[in-house]
Amino acid sequence: MIEEHLKTAIICTIGPNSDSEETLSAMMAAGMNVARLNFSHGTTDYHAKVIKRIRTVADAMELPVAIVQDLQGPRLRIGHFADGAMVRLQSGRQFVITTEDVQGDSEKVSTDYSDLPRLVDSGDLLLLNDGALELQVESKTKTDIITRVNVGGSLPARKGINIPKLAVDMGGITKKDLNDLDFGLRQEVDYVAVSFVQNAEDVINVRKAMLDINPDRAHTPIISKLERPGALENLEAIVNVSDGIMVARGDLGVNIGVEKVPSVQKKIIELANRRGKFVVIATQMLESMIHSRRPTRAEASDVANAIFDGADAVMLSAETAVGDNPKDAVAMIAEIVREAERHEEEWGHFEEKMSLNQDKLKALALSRAARELAETLDASAVAVFSRSGSTATLVSKTRPPVPIVAFTTETETYNRIALLRGVVPFVVPRAMNLEEITRSAEQVLLSQSNIKEGDKIVIIAGLPIEDMRSANIVLLYTIGENVKI
Repeated sequence: MIEEHLKTAIICTIGPNSDSEETLSAMMAAGMNVARLNFSHGTTDYHAKVIKRIRTVADAMELPVAIVQDLQGPRLRIGHFADGAMVRLQSGRQFVITTEDVQGDSEKVSTDYSDLPRLVDSGDLLLLNDGALELQVESKTKTDIITRVNVGGSLPARKGINIPKLAVDMGGITKKDLNDLDFGLRQEVDYVAVSFVQNAEDVINVRKAMLDINPDRAHTPIISKLERPGALENLEAIVNVSDGIMVARGDLGVNIGVEKVPSVQKKIIELANRRGKFVVIATQMLESMIHSRRPTRAEASDVANAIFDGADAVMLSAETAVGDNPKDAVAMIAEIVREAERHEEEWGHFEEKMSLNQDKLKALALSRAARELAETLDASAVAVFSRSGSTATLVSKTRPPVPIVAFTTETETYNRIALLRGVVPFVVPRAMNLEEITRSAEQVLLSQSNIKEGDKIVIIAGLPIEDMRSANIVLLYTIGENVKI
């Protein structure tokens, strides 16, 4: 039933432990709304198979599932290891990072950034795997950085290298990103996440690249991942040109200090909500569940507080990509989300204070009117008829106290809406008049919700229907009425 849907979207990273049809099906049943594909790992052949698998399973289960392509971006990374996907570094042992092309082991690993030895000096600290491991530079050659392991631990392949106090300018979108973007647009991914965004120009350049590569898919929404201090300095400009924001707390915590992450997270959520952009909280949400069946109490509080602060979505990374129990991690975060949503009115800090550009003021006014009607006249749902999903996005950001049901003729929009907070999408035939609109809404709501004849709903649509206009009316409708225009 529509009323049973969680409002907060759950994003799951797909990897070797979750890419089978059986596991994908179990994760979707447990509450996964969005599948994230991390293009720092895997080949395009692999990702093509996974995308097809996700679509097949979602179609069979009759569920909307959005796919996010997460571009690697310009970052320092280690290479691969010869013996499997992971090694363990021992504290006190020597470890070499080299620009030579080698198969790594517990003593040496490659990096594809040839300038790295030139940038570091003896005594510098190198942080690997989101700061979990710490190395100290002892010496260097033209190709090698010889380090001592201060803090050891498990090191998976292709993990990032962070150098505190050193801002490495590696430019914006990379050649690999462009190739992956071309692939993703041809695969019709629902969102593109851009890593290590530092300014608005980085986002604009990705949009230009979309136009050059595949004009028919250039409307694909862009999620800007905030991971560097430069992004915080240009926060408002980045939010303004993005469709959504991801608070990527792993690299962000390494780069600004973990003690600053909570307050920065709140600031980003508040600004994204003010600008009508969806916001995702990511990294280490249920990290202990990579191997454990239960999360820590701190992790449960972290997820709940993200919701209380106004996040639209929460994301699982290694928990589902390489964790021992991906389905259990999804089921657990869904339980935490459900409980937090029960107490939002009591503990939530969200206030709708959107301030948008002139071209969106009409849509914002309609969305606010729909919320006010639903609140004041005790409506049971808000029904949005939307071809692209843009009106559904704004209605979602006003957070009416009732379910939002989005009706669209486009399968692409149906899947994309899965990321929007509190919106349940349905694909319906194209309506030619208001009577057909109300009939579509009635058929779905009477069969898929607790709504019954005589209940009120608020409808947002664009008239005349045949012109496929953007929304321009808000209508209070009683289920069972016979409306003709």
